[in-house]
Order: sequence, then structure tokens, then C-alpha cells
Amino acid sequence: MKKFLSVLLASLMIFACEEEKKEALVFTNYNVEKAYEKCNPEKGNCTFVNLNYPVAKGKENVAKKINDSIEAHIIQLVSGFNPDDKPETMEEMVDGFIANYASYREDFPDSDIPWEATVFAEITEENPKLLSIDFNAYTFTGGAHGYGSNTYMNFNPETGKVYTHKDLFTSEFKDFVEKDFRKKEDIPQDKNINSTGMFFENDEFNLPVNIGFRDDKLILTYNPYEIAAYAEGQKTYEYDLEKISEYLKIDLSATE
Repeated sequence: MKKFLSVLLASLMIFACEEEKKEALVFTNYNVEKAYEKCNPEKGNCTFVNLNYPVAKGKENVAKKINDSIEAHIIQLVSGFNPDDKPETMEEMVDGFIANYASYREDFPDSDIPWEATVFAEITEENPKLLSIDFNAYTFTGGAHGYGSNTYMNFNPETGKVYTHKDLFTSEFKDFVEKDFRKKEDIPQDKNINSTGMFFENDEFNLPVNIGFRDDKLILTYNPYEIAAYAEGQKTYEYDLEKISEYLKIDLSATE
């Protein structure tokens, strides 16, 4: 009887472990590539779309929320430059980008400057309380220059919900960053935040839309045009997590 119970207990433990692994979130990289079919390789690169991003599996409902959010974000990154385009799926977005270029070539047959849309998304922080993903994107559809950006999405891996700044940081965090921002950008503490040429809306300092986590650091990124002229480029600020822990609302030291 004892032997039977031992075997039964061992079997149950193995089953429980397998179920736990089955329910754990795991990620694989997915790649989507498509090029304009009528390009001339002898004249240089062809118009193309190249997307590389993580896809979640396990915890079915949670994985679906994360994957849907990632896909919607990439669609916006690539098609956002054209407000007339409203693709609902990644396939529609990719096909639409190539089709728009084909239409452009019909209207301007002498132009052979290729378009480009690339997105490389990678997980930069993963623990029981936080999943942070950095989307490095670049689009070029003619004109003087393309547009590159780094955007971040921070997920609650337990629910699949996208964290807001209010979910992640205390109200005091904005004041802390503003003081440091003014110091680094040589803006007097008692002067208007735009007194040296910044573009903050309503003359009020705001945290960047894009804040991510990487290598025990917090990354704050203002992309081109967000608070300054394009020529100023991207502005990025980093803080060691241990130094700003008092402003965090989630415990990143939590373990399974």
C-alpha cells in the first residue's frame, strides 16, 4: 500500500509540474518578411518589410492579450504614417505597405528610391511581475529622411494587461525626473521648461510616453519630434533601478 501511495504521489507531482510548465508563459521569435516583387536588385535594395518580434505561448488567455497588444503596436508603428490605412491584421499591414509603394511607383515611374519598414522587438526584462519589450523601429517612405524610434510596452505577465505609468510609478516620480532632466539639459529649475527650446505641450514637463526596463535599469526615451526638433535626435535617460526603487509601485525582486 505504501509503495502504491509513493508511486501515486510521484505521478501526481510529475503531472503537476507538467501542468505548471504547460501554463507558464514562454516566448519564441517570429519573423515576417516581404519585398516588392518588381524591384531591380542592380539598383540597390528593394522596398521591403522586415518584422521580428516575440510571440507568447502558454496561459492561453494571457498569451492572447499580450500577442494582440504586440501585433496592434507593430501595425501602428508601420502604418501610422498613413492615417488612411487602417489594417486590422499584420498581414494586411504588410501587404498594404508594399501595395502603397507599388501605387507610388505607378504615379512616379522614374523614382526608384526604395521604401523600408523594419521593427525589431525584444524582451528586455522578464520576471513574475513585469514583462518589458523594446520595439526598435524604422520607416522610410520617401522624403528627406526616415523615422526611427524606440517604443516600449510593459506587461503584467500574470494578466496580460499593459501597465500604465500610473500602474508603475508613484506621483513623486515625475518631479524627480523633471529635476534631473533640467539639470542634464541645462534648464534652470525656476524657468519655463521650454525656455531653452523644448516643445513640451502647455509649457509643462511630462514623462516620456516610452519607458522601459533593461539590465536593472529604467530607460526613459523621448523620440524625435516628441519634445524637440528632429535634428536634436532621440533623448534617452537611464536610472539604476535600486536608486529609484522608492518610486516603483511593483516589486521587481519578486521570484516564482
